[in-house]
Amino acid sequence: MIIFLSYTVYFILTTVNALQRRFVIKNKNAPGLEQIHFAFEVMVILVLASVILQFFSPLYFAGSKLYLIVFSLMCGIFGMGYFTLNFIAQKHVDVGVSNVVVNIYTPITIVLSSLFLREGLNNMQLFGTLLLLISMFIISKKHRIGRFSFDKYFWIMILSGVSMGVLLIAERALQKQTGLAGATMLSWGAQCFFLGLATIILKSKHTYKNKEVLTTGILQAFSSMSYVVLLYVVGNLSLVSSITTFKIVAVFIGAALFLNEKEDLPRKIFGSIIAVIGLLLM
Repeated sequence: MIIFLSYTVYFILTTVNALQRRFVIKNKNAPGLEQIHFAFEVMVILVLASVILQFFSPLYFAGSKLYLIVFSLMCGIFGMGYFTLNFIAQKHVDVGVSNVVVNIYTPITIVLSSLFLREGLNNMQLFGTLLLLISMFIISKKHRIGRFSFDKYFWIMILSGVSMGVLLIAERALQKQTGLAGATMLSWGAQCFFLGLATIILKSKHTYKNKEVLTTGILQAFSSMSYVVLLYVVGNLSLVSSITTFKIVAVFIGAALFLNEKEDLPRKIFGSIIAVIGLLLM
């Protein structure tokens, strides 16, 4: 029952978060660099919210300091990459398509976790993952400029998914070493630091209203914490990464209803059906 509730809360929060962020960014005439500052302020809210995790798991820091530093740096660098690239591409890619493309992190986490964390999937589940990749290709027709070539924003979104895959592996490694609360605070703190550093170096300055930043940050915090708690409850990164891709169906429906993103909807629905079949196999 706890696992079921954890998945349910995750799907609801991530769907609302994706729709709200797409709405805010889509309706803002903001250049790419401006999104870095926006992402940094959203990350600041996540860091402040991370103290709540102490109610779910004791806060402690254990293990080799070098181990903690290395994986924290990985979280910071790849977390910065994920948020920066995702926020930049979000204005130009439909929220449903974004959620499909970002799920490139699923096979990445499966391969890396199988190699380094010994958390693999069986052959049937791997076939389900393959179906998810096929659904990504089907749904992403709008951004294809050739048979197997895509526009730059599609590639930026893919790179954000790759960054997320490595980020999740690094976070999971920290969790195994020093627990849920400590690992999350180290990861989110490092991501905030590197986003702040990028903001200063690139002189990024956004024009979003405080209300937009606060709302986006709070929703992102609840969404991120729901994933952390879900991973802690289930205990298998590969399995969680695969099943949580089901959110793409909810996001497509929400985008059509609330954001009027209905272009090429039959193809998107067909791709979502393939994704659901893949999830059932998992």
